[in-house]
Amino acid sequence: MDIARRIAMILAPVGLIAFSLSHSTLSWSETQHLRNADVDEWIQHLANIHGRWLAAHLGGVALFPLLGMTIWWMLPPRGIASTVSKIALVVYMPLYVAVDAVLGIGSSILVHYREGLAPSDRADVDGAIEALFFEPSAIDWLDRGATIAWEIGALAAALALWRDFGWRVSVPLAAAGWILTNSHFPPYGVFAGLALAVAVWQYLILERRVA
Repeated sequence: MDIARRIAMILAPVGLIAFSLSHSTLSWSETQHLRNADVDEWIQHLANIHGRWLAAHLGGVALFPLLGMTIWWMLPPRGIASTVSKIALVVYMPLYVAVDAVLGIGSSILVHYREGLAPSDRADVDGAIEALFFEPSAIDWLDRGATIAWEIGALAAALALWRDFGWRVSVPLAAAGWILTNSHFPPYGVFAGLALAVAVWQYLILERRVA
């Protein structure tokens, strides 16, 4: 495996951890409170971290395909489980980029526009942000579809890798797949990134021995 691909595989879990933490504040209790915050608190949080929020989700356009490719690069060239994983990853990568663009970049644009308005003129923008995050919409189906595709891709890859790499790669990879289906908001995204980092680390150590 070439050096550039190895570096990319190492950067993927690091990027996921950084992406997850970019959603949070310096206060752990406040971060966890945001998981159940009302719309006003959530909008204020987005305004407080607006620059970081936009940078993280612009990076997500590259990060989520990189996560998918990191698993793809570990897969054996043949086998039913490998094929299932590849199909699922092909579905996951564009779907999650779309979700990231709408929820992350889209909300950032709205928050930036809102900050330029007088408080009395912000109701319509607040309603649009509320609709993005708090009301059922087509984006929920995209999010759910991308999440299921990620989980199938990771679990099928874990099965495909078990024969040659054993539990050292398969177990943390399966854990990363399952944890990230819950959320990429901390602590889930952080734990998923750590699990994927272990899987990648073990894979890179063992690949020459397997070859």
